[in-house]
Parts: sequence; structure tokens; C-alpha cells
Amino acid sequence: MTQFRSAKVSDLSDLNRISVASKKYWGYPDEWMENWAEDLFISAVDIDEHIIQIAEVQEGIVGFCCVSEEREFLEIKHLWILPEFVAKGYGKELLTYTLGLVSHKGKPIQVVSDPNAEAFYKKQGFTTISNIESYPQGRSLPLMKKM
Repeated sequence: MTQFRSAKVSDLSDLNRISVASKKYWGYPDEWMENWAEDLFISAVDIDEHIIQIAEVQEGIVGFCCVSEEREFLEIKHLWILPEFVAKGYGKELLTYTLGLVSHKGKPIQVVSDPNAEAFYKKQGFTTISNIESYPQGRSLPLMKKM
């Protein structure tokens, strides 16, 4: 059974390990991963300023979701699941739980998705509204929204 809890500063090393492992799952080259290192990094400031929920099972932390509140919308900044737990329902469960915590705010939710996660977000009710240029040149990321 999955348990959910708020992230603590003591979780940072696990969260940063999970974000990198989850991104690497898609087979990206090391050069790209190095370029994205800052975007994947979670800090103590993130824990203070955002809602970060952790999903745990008996084996330990399997993933986390980070949501920030912007003026006009809520943004999913991170949703990472350890590779060995991908496609087993943990991402959906974690996203549903986390968004349930912020649904009372009544704001639309958006995410700049990895192209590999676009189908996942569509299954969760998100619609692609545009594309954002990314690294490397010529690569773009879907900007997705859910009301």
C-alpha cells in the first residue's frame, strides 16, 4: 500500500537521486543529462516554497511530486518515479493525491512535460496547449494544461 507524506530536508539526497534516475530511464545521453542537472535538482528552498509529496511503499520512497503556486495557475515542477516502479500506477496515484491537496485553490494546473510523459499526462486529463523549445536545439517540450 502506498503512503504519502510531505518531503523533508532529510529527504533531499533521495529526491535528487530519484529525479536523475527517472530522467535517465528514457535513455537520454549523458551530455543531455549534464545539461539538465540544474533543472532536476531539488533544494531545501524548494521544500520550503513548494508542495512536495513523497510516495512510499514497504521498499522505501518510490517517487515524488512537486507543485508550485503561481499567480494564475498551479505548476507541476517535478513528478518522478524510480524506474523499477514506472508503469505500475504509482505516478498516477502520486499525481492524483498531490493535486487533491491543491484542488481547493481552483486554479488551472500546467506542466512542461518530458515528451516521453505526454501520453501519461493526457491520460490524467491534461491537454497539450503549446510546445516550448528545449535542449538540445530542435527539441521541444509539450506545455500541458488541466482545468
